[in-house]
Amino acid sequence: MKFLRRPSSSAAPRATVSTSESRAAPPRLLRAVLWPMCQVYGLILFLFLLLPLAAAAESAESAQRQWAGDWLVVGEGDEQLVWQLKADGSGFAYGFEADGRLSHGFAINWKLIGDRVEVRTGASVRCTGDVVAVAFTGWSPVTLNFAVIDGRHWLQDGGALLSFQRRLGTWSTPRAGKECPNLGV
Repeated sequence: MKFLRRPSSSAAPRATVSTSESRAAPPRLLRAVLWPMCQVYGLILFLFLLLPLAAAAESAESAQRQWAGDWLVVGEGDEQLVWQLKADGSGFAYGFEADGRLSHGFAINWKLIGDRVEVRTGASVRCTGDVVAVAFTGWSPVTLNFAVIDGRHWLQDGGALLSFQRRLGTWSTPRAGKECPNLGV
């Protein structure tokens, strides 16, 4: 019976060699195959976590760019307003009297966050005589919060509604020392 025989002494060293070879194989396998695979999977996981954040930031910038421009706005309690919104978050908001003459204005810093808009006011703009006067006393510590209702209306916390009527193609920014703008002319 061949299967009951003891292995010959010449076979023993080969068994020892094969055992030591089998123990050495896993570290080489780990370094050669598994570690690069782990690096690739880690990179893929990192990209899948990072890409949605980048897409969300791009989406917010895109939405803010859509609002950028010069707008004729009607607000509660004001006859007419002109809001100049720039894509970088800067801008101006101007109020006009019933006859179309500039009554007041502010530099603004605005930021669209989802369906909310945060606005801070800065420099004030006034008409002194028929000349634009600008005074900057710093940014207001108060942030005005608005909810974007339907793409043409912003509802301020506390109830005031701004209605963005249309874009103004010919509006130019009032400059200090220049003639006061008049919407009626």
